[in-house]
Amino acid sequence: MPSEGHYLFVEIAAQRCSQLMHGAKPKIDIRAHKFTTVATQEVAENLIPWEVRSEEEIAAEEAATRAAQAEEHAASVRAAQSSPAGGFGGGSRDRRN
Repeated sequence: MPSEGHYLFVEIAAQRCSQLMHGAKPKIDIRAHKFTTVATQEVAENLIPWEVRSEEEIAAEEAATRAAQAEEHAASVRAAQSSPAGGFGGGSRDRRN
């Protein structure tokens, strides 16, 4: 029966293969033309950084990202509201020439 390490290796290689198929540059120079072969070799040579995170860590990171995005949005709304003419530059002009 394969170990958990084997499953992790396969998962990481599969994700790397997907990156290669979407245009990522290979980290090794081999004659292989198949993305799966390149990805497997890169993972075997420890060229692909990875980490195992718990569901709680992932949820906390996503919550922090959402909070930062909400604050960024609120700051841009405040800036637009405090600028002259509601953020459209220049004040009112008399165009009755």
